Amino acid sequence: MKLIAIDGNSLMHRAYWALPSMMTKSGVPTGAIYGFVGMLYKLLERKPDYLAVAFDMHAPTFRHKKYAEYKAGRAETPDDLRRQFSIIKELLNSMGVMVIECEGYEADDILGTLSKKAAATGTDALLVTGDRDALQLISDSTHVLMTKKGISETVEYDEATLFEQYGLSPSGMIELKALMGDGSDNIPGIPGVGEKTALKLLAKYGTAENALLHAEDEKGALREKLIRGADSARMSRELGIICRDAPISVELSDCAFDISSLQNAVACMRELELRSLIGRMPGAKPKPAAPAKRDVELTEVRSKEGLRELSTQLSGRGSVAIYADGALSVAFDSGEEYRVFLGGETLFDAGLDEGEVFAAIKAALEDEGVKKLCFDSKRLRHAAARQGICVNGPVFDAMIADYLLNATHAAKTLDALAEERSCPGGAMALFTLETTMLRELEQKGMAKLYYEIELPLTETLFDMERIGFPLERDPLEQMGVRFRARSDELAMEIYSLAGERFNILSPKQLGNILFEKLSLPSMKKTKRGYSTDSETLESIATMHPIVPLVIEYRALTKLTSTFIDGLLALVKPDTGRVHTSFNQNVTATGRISSTEPNLQNIPVRTELGRDIRRAFVASPGRVLIDADYSQIELRLLAAMSGDQGMINAFLDGADIHRRTASEVFSVPFEDVTAEQRSAAKAVNFGIVYGISDFGLSRQLNITRQKAAGYISRYFERYPGVKAYLDSCVESGKRLGYARTLMGRRRELPELNSSNYNTRQFGERVAMNMPIQGTAADVIKLAMVRVHRALKAGGYRAELILQIHDELIIDCPVDEAESVKQLLIDCMEGAISLSVPLRADVNMGHSWFDTK
Repeated sequence: MKLIAIDGNSLMHRAYWALPSMMTKSGVPTGAIYGFVGMLYKLLERKPDYLAVAFDMHAPTFRHKKYAEYKAGRAETPDDLRRQFSIIKELLNSMGVMVIECEGYEADDILGTLSKKAAATGTDALLVTGDRDALQLISDSTHVLMTKKGISETVEYDEATLFEQYGLSPSGMIELKALMGDGSDNIPGIPGVGEKTALKLLAKYGTAENALLHAEDEKGALREKLIRGADSARMSRELGIICRDAPISVELSDCAFDISSLQNAVACMRELELRSLIGRMPGAKPKPAAPAKRDVELTEVRSKEGLRELSTQLSGRGSVAIYADGALSVAFDSGEEYRVFLGGETLFDAGLDEGEVFAAIKAALEDEGVKKLCFDSKRLRHAAARQGICVNGPVFDAMIADYLLNATHAAKTLDALAEERSCPGGAMALFTLETTMLRELEQKGMAKLYYEIELPLTETLFDMERIGFPLERDPLEQMGVRFRARSDELAMEIYSLAGERFNILSPKQLGNILFEKLSLPSMKKTKRGYSTDSETLESIATMHPIVPLVIEYRALTKLTSTFIDGLLALVKPDTGRVHTSFNQNVTATGRISSTEPNLQNIPVRTELGRDIRRAFVASPGRVLIDADYSQIELRLLAAMSGDQGMINAFLDGADIHRRTASEVFSVPFEDVTAEQRSAAKAVNFGIVYGISDFGLSRQLNITRQKAAGYISRYFERYPGVKAYLDSCVESGKRLGYARTLMGRRRELPELNSSNYNTRQFGERVAMNMPIQGTAADVIKLAMVRVHRALKAGGYRAELILQIHDELIIDCPVDEAESVKQLLIDCMEGAISLSVPLRADVNMGHSWFDTK
């Protein structure tokens, strides 16, 4: 038998800080809840017989009565996190999970009490927390699962693991706290004694009390600390002991858990708009609501005869719903659904394979007159293409429709979407979804966006993924050899300057070298130790020769592991190409993202990073044509704000950054300095992203006051821009969403948050989403037009990559000039504005050459 007991406060706090903010459309914060439930799902894979979540109460505990300063100075819980505690408790109750609180006691006391009750009945216990105090509870029957980085990384401690890391037994953790205290709980310990010294004392004397009794045996400052801090250490020890007899009214049997009870939480999750959690729910799936006005006649296909019957039923149909998720489901609007278990025992036992299954539905897939209803049509096209089948004719894609309707909470599966909308499960849901979702798209003004951009883009992206980007291995492998050799040289120089060998990539070890051994000034310190992030290193780069070497070492190792080894591993042997996956329903602004590999993240700011692009080449006998929108977001800002000064700057063809510098700094255009132009450029692009004076000051390394002056003068020179941005925020508050020129929406629940920082974020989104989202719409429309124009013109040239505002075509040399003009026409003519769009086009053998 097994008990899992969770410190709810600990996990909620860790989830809150580890994950981005999430909110319902009405402004209810849900980010911590989402992370907590995701962690709970992982724990349920351990199949607990008993499950409980303990929470602190707001009232003082017995520790406060012993020491009034207990936990004094701890930062207040953020408002949007505090609001989530009552919600998570309600959600856990609906899941059938026991929630326990005990006045005067803390969550770890409840965990200690539960583990004692479990041990008394011969039940193993797993205590889940981020608080190191719980390690004192470890025994043969009790383990502690500690969350490390956020909530995704955990370490399970038993007595052996604990001893390996600390050299202590569980009871030794109490002694450790007595000596070193606990800053997070304001337990003093012995002032001036840290973990390293405390561990040495315990290794020597065994207990804190014994160390205090031998204070006279120590020398110098440590002797004085032990003598002066004796009372503090004894009190700290008492405070640090977890109570295992908290007066809770819950017995172990009350915590019995049945995984099927999770389904009772679906309604609550739906209300909280946590649709992905519904789709990922372990155990028995929630029963779908009864289909409205339609009875489903389900037939399981178990034989070749069954496939032939399915093929016959497909004949003459005007529309068919198809969905693959473990099983291939094919449904008709008459209410019949056929389910073939792809990859299941039944299918293989019957001697069927995927090729035979797709052969049975080939005619319908390729028939121009049959409408295909699906969830993720791009995925269906790939599955069909593996069998040499094309998907032709009209398509309804519920995934794309849902993305437009719910950009910040897009469903990951058809089951999750159907559950949220109370539709019948499986492929049959698609008929209901088509009717309701297309109507909603019309009502919200996004039908044109769906039909003319997003839906045809699925076919464009499918072709791009299928074609891939040719990559030469030799240049990458040679680069890897050079990078590793240089990394080895840097490591030896770093060790020499440090006076010892250490793991350069370990933040903890590097922090100790830089800030303790070399005594460099530390900008900030986290709970895990000194911060060694890039910002910190850049700030001290001139203070010691070791720092720039570490910066270079980090950059090289990242380039080697991520962009050289990573890319080489993903080159397909049969094509000699990398085939990325383009994600169409991930970003709230409408931008496309790229994964496995992320070709949109190939470095461009360093020479070494840019060299990686030399390996991306044209096919034999071809050339790469690269077209990049010039300053599209600034052009859109000018057009959408209607600011005549900015519009004129683009119409005149002047350098927009030099023109802005001239206006902001009140100097003649020809007298603008490089520094002034650079500052104006930062302001120009920063305005699009809602930059603050604080952000601009850090970017330009100037005072905040000076940065505020730049922004103020900018708005004085371009008053139309200021008025437009203000109107975006006002509109967002009034309507509850931001909108692009082409109608794309992004809900703005952040504007209703009780948290100031979250509201400020919402205002920035309200200002920049219309610009960034419109830019995303424009490049998508250009992609669709380029893709169609190449096919319609009979060209052999192929669109192979989109990266932000850039398109790349692999083109036969003899078509190059014609395709170059086609690319310019499609991109510059994608949308008509008061400010013309401009595409800069270059050609070359490699991606590097086009830049």
